[in-house]
Amino acid sequence: MSTSDQPDRTDDLHGVDDNRPAPVAGSVPGAEPATASPDSTGDSAAESARPSDDTADSVDSGESADGDAERLPWPAGYEFGKQDGICASLIGLMTIYGLAMIPLRPVILGLAPIVLVSLTGSMLGLVMCGALGSTGWPWWPAALIIGTLSAIKFDFVWWWAGKLWGDHFIASIAGQTERARRRAKRAENLTRRYDILALGLGHVPYLPVPRSIVCAVLGAAGSSIKRLFIINTIFSAIVASAFLYLGWQIGEPAVAVLEEFGKYMWYVSIVLLVVVFYIAFRSAKKSAAAKA
Repeated sequence: MSTSDQPDRTDDLHGVDDNRPAPVAGSVPGAEPATASPDSTGDSAAESARPSDDTADSVDSGESADGDAERLPWPAGYEFGKQDGICASLIGLMTIYGLAMIPLRPVILGLAPIVLVSLTGSMLGLVMCGALGSTGWPWWPAALIIGTLSAIKFDFVWWWAGKLWGDHFIASIAGQTERARRRAKRAENLTRRYDILALGLGHVPYLPVPRSIVCAVLGAAGSSIKRLFIINTIFSAIVASAFLYLGWQIGEPAVAVLEEFGKYMWYVSIVLLVVVFYIAFRSAKKSAAAKA
């Protein structure tokens, strides 16, 4: 395992492990978090860190400017080891998975809401499962359990990355826009002061508290993975229960909407697929122009 050279912290976090590894001799200290900051699903693929395979080459050749160095998930000159490679690969797979699920969501929702809940922890899928449960569908308890765990399945990766790379990684996933950086900074400050509260708010839809940032800050501060899992599971179960109950109260009208939606799900998926390819093409074009 490569030793992460994170700066000393005096964060007022509960459950912080003080036995953090010492910095690698001669390595460059981690940069401070971005000054202005972030989406989770909260769990949004657009915010996933995308480590470059030729990072080491860029450092050796001296091609990276100060701005590029600040966007790296790890400090320049960092000793990249096996655990770093596994974590970076998982983040890359999460990004691909998130993009692939965008056009597939409508199809899966129309065919089997519980499958969508299993794959993504979808709130809409939980609402539909609750509606089906109110009409006699017997698998709604399984949807609640699966949805609770599926919603937090990637959080340990953000925690691990924060533990490995510290403030560099937190800054790298803050986002490129000023608004995204403000959201990330707000989430970071909230987590450093009230870790449990921040983790709970990260589960509330549409609040500007990205759970990826919260988990990364907790990892950087040395909070244990066991504690993260327990608290995360409790909050996730509360939110999943709320959406399942909402669907139960709506009942048959929601089921009717789902059946009607099933007639058009393929068209919606095709439109979303086109949007995904367009965004990817535009991002690649901008990157190529920036390197030119």
